[in-house]
Amino acid sequence: MTQFYRALCLASGVASLSLISVPAVAQADPALYTQPDLRIGLGNDNEGDTIPGVARPNGSVHPSPETLNPNNSGYNPVEKISGFGQLHTQGSGGVTTYGTFLLSPQVGVPEFDEPAHLSDKANVTMAADYYSVDLARYATRVEITPAHYSAIYRLTYPKSNEAQLVFDVTRKVGGVVASELADVKLYPKEGKIVGHVKAKGYWNPALIDIWFVARVSQMPTKWGIFDKAAVKAGATQAATGPDERLGAWLTFKGTPEKPVVVKLAVSFTSAETAEALLDKEIPGWDFEQVRKDAQLAWNTRLSKIEVSGLDTAQTRRFYTALYHSSIQPRDRSLDQPAKEMGRPNWDDHYTLWDTYRTLFPLMSILSPKDYASNINSLVHTFDKLGAADTAIIGGQNYHVGQGGDEADNVIGEALLRDAKGIDWNDAYRLTHFNAFERRRPRYLESGYFGVGDLSPEPNNQRAKSGSSTLGFALNDYFAAQVAKKVGKADEAERLMTRSANWRKVWNPETTSDGFSGFIMPRYPDGRFQDIDAKLGWDGKVHNNVGYYEGTAWIYSYGVLHDIDGMVEAMGGRVRFNERLVHALSSNLIDITNEPSFSTPWLFHNIGRADLSSYWAREVSRHFTATAYPGDEDAGAMSSNYVFNRLGLFPKLGSDRYYLHGPRHARSILQLGGDKSLEIVADNAGDDRPYIAGVTLNGTPLEAPFVTQAQVQAGGKLAFIMSAEPGQWLYDGAVVTASSSVAELVDGKSSTVWTANAGDHATFERTSPVCLKAYTVSTSDPSTPPSAWRVEGFDGKRWVRLDSRKGEVFDQPYMTKTYGLKAKAYARYRFALTTGKAVKVAEIELIAAPSSACK
Repeated sequence: MTQFYRALCLASGVASLSLISVPAVAQADPALYTQPDLRIGLGNDNEGDTIPGVARPNGSVHPSPETLNPNNSGYNPVEKISGFGQLHTQGSGGVTTYGTFLLSPQVGVPEFDEPAHLSDKANVTMAADYYSVDLARYATRVEITPAHYSAIYRLTYPKSNEAQLVFDVTRKVGGVVASELADVKLYPKEGKIVGHVKAKGYWNPALIDIWFVARVSQMPTKWGIFDKAAVKAGATQAATGPDERLGAWLTFKGTPEKPVVVKLAVSFTSAETAEALLDKEIPGWDFEQVRKDAQLAWNTRLSKIEVSGLDTAQTRRFYTALYHSSIQPRDRSLDQPAKEMGRPNWDDHYTLWDTYRTLFPLMSILSPKDYASNINSLVHTFDKLGAADTAIIGGQNYHVGQGGDEADNVIGEALLRDAKGIDWNDAYRLTHFNAFERRRPRYLESGYFGVGDLSPEPNNQRAKSGSSTLGFALNDYFAAQVAKKVGKADEAERLMTRSANWRKVWNPETTSDGFSGFIMPRYPDGRFQDIDAKLGWDGKVHNNVGYYEGTAWIYSYGVLHDIDGMVEAMGGRVRFNERLVHALSSNLIDITNEPSFSTPWLFHNIGRADLSSYWAREVSRHFTATAYPGDEDAGAMSSNYVFNRLGLFPKLGSDRYYLHGPRHARSILQLGGDKSLEIVADNAGDDRPYIAGVTLNGTPLEAPFVTQAQVQAGGKLAFIMSAEPGQWLYDGAVVTASSSVAELVDGKSSTVWTANAGDHATFERTSPVCLKAYTVSTSDPSTPPSAWRVEGFDGKRWVRLDSRKGEVFDQPYMTKTYGLKAKAYARYRFALTTGKAVKVAEIELIAAPSSACK
């Protein structure tokens, strides 16, 4: 027994048994694995780019059909099939990756050139546990079912002495040669083939070594090698250099009564590792047993959420999204050198810029052990490679400049969400390195990334002044949390100060659509770049000008670690509200792309959770019955969908989840052990998006959030949904009331009430409401109010609650908040006591906890 095989047996027997076999557990529905519909998201035109082939949950391999003009997943549903690749990425954009080790069943003379062996398809079955298709050209049935590191194929050929199995070692998605060097060796008497490629030309520009070992159930009658353009019958080994093709074939005596079974494993470590994994996972030729294990694995994963109150199509749509959220990253903890075994190894982070926003928060709830394992894997990558970058693909770092150093975000968020099983002193080494060694030079010197500064990638220039400065500031916030956790108080304070660097690219003079203040690109000499705030990547035009995949409008809502500061920079809560409504209503926010994932929920932070609920519903409508609204992005988009349907959404930079209300009647989240969280919604429906009330374990919630601890403790989260906004008067909510002056309650600072001393405005509800504060907003500093009183009507008289004089509003679009001693009235009055032609833009009544007035 080799050293590696001994290490593999130890690791799989102790630490990672679930990667090799699935523990038998009771399932609520033994057929959940049938729910995912893998046709959803297959399209290439902003529909998902998902993979039609099969995988285990977070499995290392993902065998799937290939076509010649595919999307990035390797497949185009309307095209002929060229064969089956063993590795794929889900929902990725840009340069294609993988499609590695093409297996092509054929009949007749073996063909190596892909255009020469294309086949029409028939009788296609796509499921979580099983893929099958008839290759019409060859009258051959192909069936595939997956293990974690390996897969098993069942090939039913017609009666023929020329049943072929062709391997292409050097291609990638689209039939492109992607090899720096390659080698292949046949063992005909053993029914084995071993191949290796040093792949290149992937989205990650690093050279990536990949090996495969395949075994066949029948001894071949003939064999050979495709060595560049040469066809070498009878040859058993060859090697090629840069950009040279390499392949091989085996010939069988085909008969429908005796399918040829092929089992194949892939490794990023060595051929020995691939063979050991293959022998461990699929020791025999039992296709159906491997399939049953795959079914059990998917039942276990999908049973983490039970839903009801949806029709059949909606149920399948939900479980398809949950399935897609369980594909990447890929757990390759057993695919490592022997000395590394025992430490987690999660791969194909494609990329953390996409997945830190929704995928990892979902993982924190449903799979907390995997969540912690991913954090520990980032530290392991740091120890192996000297860095842990935003993209980790094929076991190699890619310091991509989409934003900043997003490993800090994943680690810092895990700390805030109190992830267990992490050595935070170890994690600190990584976040400290990123904070002081990995940020770009000008950011470390001047606090911002300048126009024209170099992006970290060797082959692209994604980093832009607006987006990367904001990204680094967010990284600093998360790194500060880790530094504080391990007792580095001075460093934490320094990083928190740096987290305000977003202000160094905030230009208060930039205006667009009547609104002022935007994150703008800044030149090294300190000047702001004079560009239209709408210019760039807006979901329709894909142009990275000043921002990566965004615009000034989009990124100005991205200060998620300093929301209060962002609100104030935009003119205060009322101006912020008006501006955000305008931005969303005018399609200035691309809610189908990651930089805007959190934007519709920002209303929560200004007491308008009702507007978050409205826009969360609008987001949900972009997810159609058959497609995602853009690239699926390695689980980012599917986990967004899952959260949207459940009724909560992660508040990044905190341990909270925004509550917007479920889209269906009932969900049960299995949290491990005997804990579960039941989420129920009376009156749930697309035409009832607003929360009228919510309780947790029977106690009314006084805030529009739940914490990570509350979720993980389990229990029952019960919503009442409504078609009417403003019924849920949580602590801090802006009270919906009718007013004698409509301009004062329209949520806008651009409309005003012009009044004189002695004039008043009344605000009424049908029942008393308990207030803790009110706000006054202005838009014109030349004629602001300076003195007034606020009163409540007790049924007989107006009772003075607050009075002010000498108030100053010296800037355009100001909002000031004034506290009240909590008391409940159904009618309130705002009365001016001084001034002539005074202009007031908005009056907000701020709810207190209902208990405050009891």
